[in-house]
Amino acid sequence: MTNFGLVVAATEELGIGMLSTLPWRIPKDMAFFKHVTMHVPKEFPSNQTTPQNAVIMGRVTWESIPPKFRPLSERFNIVVSRNPTYDLQLANAQQPSTLLVSSLEEAFAAVDPQQHPRCFVIGGAQMYRLAIKHATCTHILLTRVKSKVDCDTFFPEINETDYRLASHEEMEAYVEQEVPRGLQTHKDLEYEFTMYIRRSFQPVSPTIENHPA
Repeated sequence: MTNFGLVVAATEELGIGMLSTLPWRIPKDMAFFKHVTMHVPKEFPSNQTTPQNAVIMGRVTWESIPPKFRPLSERFNIVVSRNPTYDLQLANAQQPSTLLVSSLEEAFAAVDPQQHPRCFVIGGAQMYRLAIKHATCTHILLTRVKSKVDCDTFFPEINETDYRLASHEEMEAYVEQEVPRGLQTHKDLEYEFTMYIRRSFQPVSPTIENHPA
């Protein structure tokens, strides 16, 4: 199975949602999420088809995305639902960039390293709880919301035995883009971009058969 990362925004208490919606709107974080999940690493071998990163999400996360933005553009969307007949409500029922699966493991199996340079789990809480335990979860892109925000849904604790806080330079190297450093503000919210790396993760030279996520 290919390596993968998690992308999330969470409070100091690891709150990520309220009433099945995102309890804040931070434009720079939304732009960061879009870049991270869409960006194909420069070192990824080119081939005859256009590569797209894969994003894996649960049903509730899929439903939290406004219909006009579903599926997330220029990404291979994989939706996990226990209901095999769940209606994704796509304008084009044969949308090739979207797949419905019944489990996280089935979602991982659908990721093709030759077509999907990177893979990210983007929510919700149950998907995060399952994914963070995988040995092939190598990166956690965490936007830490420093301000107090009420939440009823939470991200799992990040075990420091398994993950280490990366330097800002490591984060910029991974996303291949400058990232605002330190505490940021948007209206009454304070936040900071951070990244964690699995301690056992060892980058390897990229090949089309085995590309690190």
